[in-house]
Amino acid sequence: PDYSVNLFLTREGYFKKITPQSLRMSGEQKLKEGDSVTVSAEATNRTELLFFTDKAQVYKTSASAFSDTKASVMGEFVPVKLGFDEGENVKAMVATTDYEGFLIFVFENGKVAKVPLSQYQTKTNRKKLSNAYSDRSPLLEVFCVQDNTDIAMLSGKGRLIVFNSALVSLKTTRNTQGVQCMVLKSGVKVAKAWMIPADQLEKYSHHVAKNIPVAGYLAKGIDDPDQLGLS
Repeated sequence: PDYSVNLFLTREGYFKKITPQSLRMSGEQKLKEGDSVTVSAEATNRTELLFFTDKAQVYKTSASAFSDTKASVMGEFVPVKLGFDEGENVKAMVATTDYEGFLIFVFENGKVAKVPLSQYQTKTNRKKLSNAYSDRSPLLEVFCVQDNTDIAMLSGKGRLIVFNSALVSLKTTRNTQGVQCMVLKSGVKVAKAWMIPADQLEKYSHHVAKNIPVAGYLAKGIDDPDQLGLS
């Protein structure tokens, strides 16, 4: 059956599917010590779920494959539930009903790849796809968007760039290496990446890149140093 659900994924790979009614009645989320919720989404029981792992694979399933649960339980451990390879961990979850839009992959080496979500739609009921993204550099973030968006990248040395994903060309190869967006010195990695809502773009005006790649600008004058991980 199809009905509304709320989906939660934690950094450690625990997943919960909770009905809105149950969520309203419940207290705070039970989590493993040191764990935190990284994805929360409103969806339906028929929503398809793509779990991207740190081994450049994606496991496909449906919300209906998981039992309804409560906030007071830890949830189901995705690597066990979906039969991950040994030592494989969840990096990101994408929920979709129509495979519209595209995915933006941000890598530690400063490259960014943009791939249509439709590239992950399969005719058969295949549960696991290899070469889900490029394995040339560790994956930092995956964003699922319907339209181009502004993205911030912060290097381990405190340099920040903000650019629009329209600058990154769309590729139909899932494991494309992407394009260099941030120029990094030897040994430096991108430490953090996030999407910037349009109404917040103005406060990043000194960090916006009109062309890529760029080395970035010292991340000063940003209102929220906690968000940058610089404080």
